[in-house]
Amino acid sequence: MAINHVRSSLTPDQVFAHLTNPWEYPKWLLGASKMRDVDDSWPAVGSNFHHRVGIGPIKVNDRSQVLEIDPPRKLVLLVKARPLFQGKVTFTVEPDGDGSLLTLEEEPAFPGASLVRPLVDPPTHARNEKSLENLADLMHPGDGETAS
Repeated sequence: MAINHVRSSLTPDQVFAHLTNPWEYPKWLLGASKMRDVDDSWPAVGSNFHHRVGIGPIKVNDRSQVLEIDPPRKLVLLVKARPLFQGKVTFTVEPDGDGSLLTLEEEPAFPGASLVRPLVDPPTHARNEKSLENLADLMHPGDGETAS
């Protein structure tokens, strides 16, 4: 499982508002190239946002689904870029001093995932580190927040 963190000077409610705004994902999440639609019931459990993901000329249309939500503490998504990937992403937001600590955990979620985890965890960690840096910049440009 790839685990990354970023500290924010924003409150957990403010950080969670960014996580539940899927229209912002292409601005910070590496590999997310375009939002296509968001279900009217978003972000209720079972609702989806529809996206285009990929790198370079290899892009696919798919969707991500809310598996669990506990505002402003937790958001769990089943993320899809089929046929290449399906994963479970857990965002956890905790108060941290005068701000928040956002943790992103991502693991492959498909048959045989345990066999490929050692291969996919390192690049997933690197991608998510950069994505959280981008999110920190989006949430408060110029503050110099860092991801790990």
